[in-house]
Amino acid sequence: MKYLLIYSSRFGYTKKIAQKLEAQWTAAGITVNIVNLADAPILQSGEYDKIIIGASIRYGHYAAALAPWIIRNQHILNSTPSAFYSVSILANKPHRNTPQTHTYTRKFFAKSPWQPQTIGIFAGELHYARYNLIDRYMMRLVMKLNKGETNLNAHIEYTDWKKVREFGEQILKLTK
Repeated sequence: MKYLLIYSSRFGYTKKIAQKLEAQWTAAGITVNIVNLADAPILQSGEYDKIIIGASIRYGHYAAALAPWIIRNQHILNSTPSAFYSVSILANKPHRNTPQTHTYTRKFFAKSPWQPQTIGIFAGELHYARYNLIDRYMMRLVMKLNKGETNLNAHIEYTDWKKVREFGEQILKLTK
């Protein structure tokens, strides 16, 4: 079995989740090709047994390159077992951590020609020191509006790693 795992990460956290999934699948005997969205290839039929894409939310949007890549590869994505995971700081709230309740993911796939078989929603990391000045204060505003941590020295991982592992197990069981 050979999986393609594409990630789009702005501050490195979506990549960290991708690496955890890669380790899980490699331990299960799967060959995993992990690729940054910026370097993602045009897909060929039968090249991969499963395709997984992970993307982070920034200011309410996924990376601009995500939708065009999906459109270019929609036929392969729709004919291959596939999954998607979203990383969002606001997914740390119970009312925003499922595919049905995560507004940005719902809106994205309402317009997408690709409909993955499985979608995971994971809370990300809050690490003010990693952000540039504008992002730091924008993130602080977002956190304040959502009754979250506003201390600029804060570094919090909100990710439920058990949920990530369960998502990885779901991928192992995916069939078309």
